Amino acid sequence: MKHKRNSEDEDLSKKVFALGNQYQAVERLGKGTYGTVYKARKKGCEKYFAIKKIKNELDNEGIPSTALREIAILKKMKNPNVVNVEAIAFNNHHIELCLEYCKYDLKKLIDCKKLDPSFYNVRFVKNMMYQLLKGVEHLHSHKILHRDLKPQNILVDDNGWILKLADFGLSRVYSIPIRPYTKEVLTLWYRAPEMMLGINNYAIGLDIWSIGCIFVELYLGKPFIMGDSEIDQLFKLMQVYGTFNELTLPGYKAFPYFDQDFPYWKGVGLKNYLKQRHGVIPIDDVAYDLMEKMLAIDPCKRITCKDALNHPYFNDVVCTCNY
Repeated sequence: MKHKRNSEDEDLSKKVFALGNQYQAVERLGKGTYGTVYKARKKGCEKYFAIKKIKNELDNEGIPSTALREIAILKKMKNPNVVNVEAIAFNNHHIELCLEYCKYDLKKLIDCKKLDPSFYNVRFVKNMMYQLLKGVEHLHSHKILHRDLKPQNILVDDNGWILKLADFGLSRVYSIPIRPYTKEVLTLWYRAPEMMLGINNYAIGLDIWSIGCIFVELYLGKPFIMGDSEIDQLFKLMQVYGTFNELTLPGYKAFPYFDQDFPYWKGVGLKNYLKQRHGVIPIDDVAYDLMEKMLAIDPCKRITCKDALNHPYFNDVVCTCNY
């Protein structure tokens, strides 16, 4: 019995991009509610590109705001640790972004390499973390919050191991004093506790918490805390830190989603919790110190990217990105 060819395989050779017929699709990298990402080769060029096709629902709102934000930020943020946009094209049905192509995202890199100590070691983690902080510090210096930092949204080019921030659809400019923003941001496992308690006047502490979660994940080889719902994530955090109080999270009782009937946990402490997780790389005291500064429950006490880059943890960093 003959197997029917996959329709997507058949389509690739005939795929026509709004960017022009000089781009030939070679692989579909991913598909979601936003649209589809293709790996493509440009004719006459050995280089690969990632073409992101964003659905353009022609309704009263016109072009999706997430697409406009992503385009605006990518055009503005020229930095070695931010994915570069090569070209943009529009038509009635979708928007296309031609981006530099990277073989890995950080999640894929962790999964592929974590059992290879010759590659996946403290030196590698310090290199990735230094570049991540440099990229986010550049965003924050331009008053931009990423708001969706997670390993899947961080690309890594295997030609030199350069880290690239990507997926800016939920990013936005913030201002001082802080104004209320939407709570519908950040993947659950990387979501700061104040957001899960309903706070919407957040600032850079939101991104710092996510970076701290990624930092822990690089050592463990698996996510920091994996709740299956927002309340489960919140309760698992309390089991680590203890039920929130005025010392750990000032004003917590006034937070919209705080419930006085939350269970009471004393908390085991971040360091003890991580020691019980048995990660792929041992965590030393200097690394613990930086993790605790990033993963402070009180967002006002979280370290900034600039200060984190000057932390003793990076005294011996060997960075593969040339700044």
